[in-house]
Amino acid sequence: MLHREAWVFVAASYALMLFAHLWPADFRNPSPAYVCVAWTAFMVRTFAFHLGIVLLLSALVAAWARKWRLLAAAVPLVVFTVGPACRQFLPRSTPSVTGETVTVMSVNLLALNRDTRPIIEEIKGSDPDILLLQEYTDHWHHALQAAVGRDYPHISYWRREDSFGTGIYSKRPFEEPVDMHLALGQATEPQMRAVIRVADRPIAFYNVHLWPPRGLEYVIEHRTQLADLLETLSTEQLPVVLGGDFNFTENSPHADALMCQGLRDAHSLGGWGRGATWPVHSVLRWAPGLRLDHLYLGGSLTCVKSRTGVGQGSDHRPVIAEVGFAP
Repeated sequence: MLHREAWVFVAASYALMLFAHLWPADFRNPSPAYVCVAWTAFMVRTFAFHLGIVLLLSALVAAWARKWRLLAAAVPLVVFTVGPACRQFLPRSTPSVTGETVTVMSVNLLALNRDTRPIIEEIKGSDPDILLLQEYTDHWHHALQAAVGRDYPHISYWRREDSFGTGIYSKRPFEEPVDMHLALGQATEPQMRAVIRVADRPIAFYNVHLWPPRGLEYVIEHRTQLADLLETLSTEQLPVVLGGDFNFTENSPHADALMCQGLRDAHSLGGWGRGATWPVHSVLRWAPGLRLDHLYLGGSLTCVKSRTGVGQGSDHRPVIAEVGFAP
C-alpha cells in the first residue's frame, strides 16, 4: 500500500510541476478564475524546494527498500526541485568590477516592530552606502534619525502607520528629485525611484514593496503591480538596482519575468546558500525559509558579494549586496 501511495505521490508531483511551469503568466488578466489557477501555479513553484525535500526522503526510502523503478522516477524531480538551491552552495568565482563599488542594503523594518535597536545595530555594522527601507513608520523615522541620521545626509521617505511606508537613505546625493509616486497597480502606496551616481555613472535605484498574494483582491493587485513594474523597467534608460520586499521567490514566474527584462538577482551572482529572508520568527522559522526580499541588478551592474542579515525584531531578514559595474 505504501509503495502504491509513493507512486501516486511521485506522479502527482510531476503533474503539479508541469502545470506550474506551463501555465501562462498573464499578469494583467483580472479574471478571478484565471487568477485562482495562476495563484495555484505560483504557490506550487514557491514551495517547489519543500516538495523536493519530501521527494528526496521518498527516494531515500525507495533506495533502502530496493524499489529501483520508484527511485528512478523520483530522482529527476529531486534534481529539478532541489538542485538549483544546492548549486548556490558550490564555490564560484567572484565577479570582477571596474571602478568603485557601493554597498546596498534593503530592510523590511516591520511596522509593528517597536524594538528598533537590533536592526539599527545591524545597519551600523553593515554600513551601507544606500539604504532601502520598507514599512517605514513614524517611530522608525525618529529612531533612525537619532541613530544614523548624520551618516545619511540625503534621505527621502514617506511615513505611514500601515505596512507600506518607504524610505531611501543615501550617503551620496540624489541626481534628481526622488519619485515617490511610481504607479504600480491600483493602490496608492508609495513606491520609490531615485538616481544616484556611482563610479561617475547615474544609476536608478528602485525601492518597492508589492502586496502579499493572500486573498483574491491582494493577488490581483500583486500581479498588476508587477505588470506595471515590468512596463516601467522596459522604458528605463539607466542601469538599475531594484530592491525591496517583493513577496515572491526566485522560483516564481514573477522572477522569470524580471529575468526576461535583463535583470539578475544579486544573490545568484554573489551570494551563498539559499538566502532565505522570511520568516524570522513564528514556528515557521524551523522550516526551510523563502527568499521574498531581493536586490535585482540591470544594465551592466554586477554583484561582488551578497548576503542576508539577521533581522531581529522584524519578520524579514535584510539583504546586503556590494554592487559595481562589470568590465
